[in-house]
Amino acid sequence: MKPQESNKLQNDLQRAKSEIDDLHEELRKATAIAEQTRAEMRQKFQELAREFRGSVTSVLGFSQILGATDRPQAGGLNQINAAGQQLMSLITNLENPGDSPARVEDRHTPTEPIAQFADDAQILLYIEDNETNFRLVECVLEDRFRTRLHWTATGEGGIEFARKHSPALILLDLNLPDAHGSAVLTRLQGDPLTAKIPVIVISADATASQIERMLQAGARNYLIKPFDIKRLLCLVDEALEPASPDAQHATAFA
Repeated sequence: MKPQESNKLQNDLQRAKSEIDDLHEELRKATAIAEQTRAEMRQKFQELAREFRGSVTSVLGFSQILGATDRPQAGGLNQINAAGQQLMSLITNLENPGDSPARVEDRHTPTEPIAQFADDAQILLYIEDNETNFRLVECVLEDRFRTRLHWTATGEGGIEFARKHSPALILLDLNLPDAHGSAVLTRLQGDPLTAKIPVIVISADATASQIERMLQAGARNYLIKPFDIKRLLCLVDEALEPASPDAQHATAFA
């Protein structure tokens, strides 16, 4: 091969290598942009899903309550409930694209509610910024003997109430206007006045990492909205069980 031809071939090879390197860099940048876009879109879908989950939770909760008390309307309420469950499945898919819905294994899994209390009314606190969600839980717990449910719409208000009144149980939402529920739980756990109060998280955030984080932080249980009403009642009863007269009697004479 002539020197001129050899030089031309080397130049062509160097030019081709440079073009390949440029293509690799463009592909790397395009991939990074695509990954960022996917992450942003997934976050937006999850935020939208959580927003819808709260409203659907209320609809499903009230339909269950009405279905149990208004038998003539049970057929229509069952249709509403079925439609709501289908919508909730779509919401779950938005929250966990490509994944199966997160399953929560609670630390305490009672099968039946314990007996109703016969002592003085116990104070329960629900820290939740959405009044509709509070009213739903209020309806669920209204037949629980000797309990009074109180409501605060902010984390700071909930902490102040808990320090002052020492409720027997705290139900805690995560997305509060002044603080995240995890910060509220940390303060409750770190205060000698409130550290022993059991806390059940009730949240629309169904991500496994969030659930594990809250349980590790000291939450007694974690319920995903929309929650099963019987399940909530069981967990509330189980959390309050040590305060029942029988339990106190057994402890005193153990």
